[in-house]
Amino acid sequence: MPKFLGLYASKKGKDGVQIGLTLKSIRFNVAWNIWREVAEIGVFLIPFFLEGDKAKAIPLSGLAGIVVGGILGAIIYIANKRLENKTWLAVFMAVLLLFLATGLFTGGLHEFEEVWGMTQNVYNYRDAAGGFFSEKRLPMALVKPFGYSAKRSVLQIASFWTFLSFGCVLHFWKWFSTKKIREAEELAEAEKAGEVDAVDKEFEHQETTPIEEKSSGTDEEAASSGADEENQS
Repeated sequence: MPKFLGLYASKKGKDGVQIGLTLKSIRFNVAWNIWREVAEIGVFLIPFFLEGDKAKAIPLSGLAGIVVGGILGAIIYIANKRLENKTWLAVFMAVLLLFLATGLFTGGLHEFEEVWGMTQNVYNYRDAAGGFFSEKRLPMALVKPFGYSAKRSVLQIASFWTFLSFGCVLHFWKWFSTKKIREAEELAEAEKAGEVDAVDKEFEHQETTPIEEKSSGTDEEAASSGADEENQS
């Protein structure tokens, strides 16, 4: 997303822009990705369909996903249309996606932990305030994909901060690489502009030099002819 919005540069081309994408290929990519995600969700929901009591959670979770996705999509669309400087939008999206990736990674490791054996719990406040802070209930369930949990084990804490730190290092490296690429582009443009100026000056010199030589030659000829006339007289 930061590369798409122009915050990060790419060695493949200017700001990572790919040339040659047709409307047909874009439609195919969008349709294929939507179908893939929907198919994955359908496979994951099969156990809930088989158990009648848990099936009622499907429309509620779907509604929550539509609301959250719609709000985020509207914010991105409005900001992309109205903001001239998209730096803060790119930073917001980078932070949001980083926490989403961290939450998914941590949650995945926690699933393995539940199968192979739990590590020691560090804290647990799921039942505090009547279960308001539990990640299994609304509204805190909405921030669970971003790494939130009211109950943390040693593995969850270690995986969360390790992945988050690794993501921050990658973003810093990408920012540093972008800085170097932009400096190289500016230097190349300055050198190109200097070469153009040098060519223009040389061209101007070539245009003015024959006129000056011609005028100076005419003056010398006139002086020599005048001296010859004086000698003859």
